[in-house]
Amino acid sequence: MLVVAAPAGDPRPRLLTSSQTFSHLHRLTIRPAAAGAAAANSPLPTFLRFNSGSSSSSSSSKECANCHTSQPLESLSCPSCSFLQPLPSDIDYYKAMDLDVSKVPKGGWEVDAKELKRVWRLRMAVTHPDRMVGRSDKEQQIGAQQSALINRAYETLLNPLLRAQYLLDRHHAAPVSETDSLEDPELLMEVMELREALEDAGSEEEANAVREENSQFLNSSIKALADAFSSNPPDLEKAKKATIELRYWTNIEKAAREWSPNDRIEIHH
Repeated sequence: MLVVAAPAGDPRPRLLTSSQTFSHLHRLTIRPAAAGAAAANSPLPTFLRFNSGSSSSSSSSKECANCHTSQPLESLSCPSCSFLQPLPSDIDYYKAMDLDVSKVPKGGWEVDAKELKRVWRLRMAVTHPDRMVGRSDKEQQIGAQQSALINRAYETLLNPLLRAQYLLDRHHAAPVSETDSLEDPELLMEVMELREALEDAGSEEEANAVREENSQFLNSSIKALADAFSSNPPDLEKAKKATIELRYWTNIEKAAREWSPNDRIEIHH
């Protein structure tokens, strides 16, 4: 039996029977948070915006507002005058992390996590608040905008679920929405059984056993995504199906990782 969050205004949790649980899991969704998303999506001050026709979708370069030197879109500081450069709000995340997506194995899917972290550290060294000392207010605002976008790009490409959703978007595929759910009855039963096992877990060892079993399904979905995106052309239908499945396994992984004997497992939908 599972405990789910109560409707708004009702302080009492609801207990679901097995049949209700199955129906409820069929509608289960996850809402991953991306750090810095609000800052990255907030309207930019006038001086952070680009002239018409110079967005990342129509140009591969930008011009320094201080000395007018042309430079790549992903540039963080002007090579001529060192003035901080805003990143286009719609910049490709691979480009933002100095990656050539055409050279990333399996159609951009197989990102090297260690290399990604190395690049992230180098780029954050430019935009970190400690490096803003002595900079003008204008440059400090640019640095905050750079930092938000770089963090968002890093977390998106590092996280398999977010990366899958981003690659689908890059290929102009229909997005995976919060209403998308598993259609395979056998997989739905696996989800239900894993979550019930986690609910019944009486020790960290038992919770870890659930996590280990779930990892097999999670890794299977990740492999399916690698196969789908490495196809030529990419198999977007297969990729979307695997992304929906990965969302379920990611949710169970998170619940198992955060398991505590004094906490209830809640399903947010």
